[in-house]
Amino acid sequence: MKFSRKRKSLLSLPKHSGFTLVEVLVSLAILGILAALAAPSFSEAIRRYQVNAIRDDLIGSIQWARSEAIRRGFPIILVRTTGCGVTLLDTNDWGCGWQAVVDTNLNGVDDTGAPTNEPVIQTSTVPASYGINHAGPVGVRIVINKWGQAAGGNSFVLTPPGGVSGAATTTICMSSGGRIRYLPDQVACP
Repeated sequence: MKFSRKRKSLLSLPKHSGFTLVEVLVSLAILGILAALAAPSFSEAIRRYQVNAIRDDLIGSIQWARSEAIRRGFPIILVRTTGCGVTLLDTNDWGCGWQAVVDTNLNGVDDTGAPTNEPVIQTSTVPASYGINHAGPVGVRIVINKWGQAAGGNSFVLTPPGGVSGAATTTICMSSGGRIRYLPDQVACP
């Protein structure tokens, strides 16, 4: 019994494996063209994602403040913050963010300084160049009573850096009973 071994010569191997320089350059050019076409829609998706994150944070804060007011037996005030380096347009501009304050003296105003020193229990911020405009009975605050109800007619318009005309603009509508809904690509509650 004899076993034969076949030897492969170096000449029988393929002459090259991989890609040529021309193939790599053509692939990179096509990839660059596709990236350039996708970039504008990708930046719009990022703006929409950021507005949705702000929306979720605000709705979460409102729902959390409602449950805290019921749990503590004291009103919770959601109040806009200032001093973030952004020029706020008016008292309805919540572009710096908001705080939740326990209204321990029941006066409906956030007295976070001395002598009452009401506690701040939550703080949220808004990324620079994104906007929040509160169109409610009192622009600077929302008072949620100890039963979890807020003054009626609260709405917020969330805007991307392009302003109200941006495609990612979203409106949050809140009834006095606490129903919260949001309307993408809208600038007012119906």
